[in-house]
Amino acid sequence: MQTNPWGTIRFTDKVALITGGASGIGRATANRLAAEGAHVIIADNNAEMANRAVAEIQETGGKATYIGVDLADDESVPAAAQTVAEKFSALHLLVNNAAILRTGKIEDGAWLPNWEPETAVGLRGWVLMTQHLIPLLKKEGAAIVNLSSEGGFLGRPGQWIYDAIKAGLVSLTKTMAYEFVEYGIRVNAVAPGWIVTEMHFGNAPDPAVRKKELEETPITSCIMKRLAKPEEVASAIAFLLSDDASYITGQTLHVDGGRWGMSVG
Repeated sequence: MQTNPWGTIRFTDKVALITGGASGIGRATANRLAAEGAHVIIADNNAEMANRAVAEIQETGGKATYIGVDLADDESVPAAAQTVAEKFSALHLLVNNAAILRTGKIEDGAWLPNWEPETAVGLRGWVLMTQHLIPLLKKEGAAIVNLSSEGGFLGRPGQWIYDAIKAGLVSLTKTMAYEFVEYGIRVNAVAPGWIVTEMHFGNAPDPAVRKKELEETPITSCIMKRLAKPEEVASAIAFLLSDDASYITGQTLHVDGGRWGMSVG
């Protein structure tokens, strides 16, 4: 079993799939679930990063598999689900995490080219993936966590598509909870605040310097006055997926350090 610094083993013999599991919150979640005994499936469209994530888990004694998927491709999604069905008899944990963020203000129409790709990956693709995995999720009961965002509750200039999607995912989570309860499936969401992930430092001239800056710079937009690490969100996701949350469904857990207002720093 993978090295586990948390001391809890809640997912022995469970199979977990994380979309966008190659980086950021998805990768931290994959590491956490594997450390607690799950066989983790990293579903991602970045094969290089995903294979590194799989190797990292395997090198520390965990179980992991990579399956390629493009959530914006209606043929790729069912093909990925079929691959999962061929490899595993049941799926116990699903984390709908993959998303893309592009900016554009409403007034100047700069958002228009972003609408299709953002909604295809971050909303439509999630529903399609869940739909095709339901037969496996029904086998032995399951838990699903959808990744929303504080942006879905606050709104931010220039990011309205991303934030609208994240708001929509709160409603989607409740709908899934209602529709899947008869199958023994719980569905919840996590709404992170500003987290130090590749989404925020990956495109910087020097990503390592930017990452360190984000980790060390105090902020005024939350009570704790700092940004979170992906592992802190992964802990909340793991809780909601576990039997410790057996009477929680249709809810959104805010993991934001006590955030307020629209400010991000």
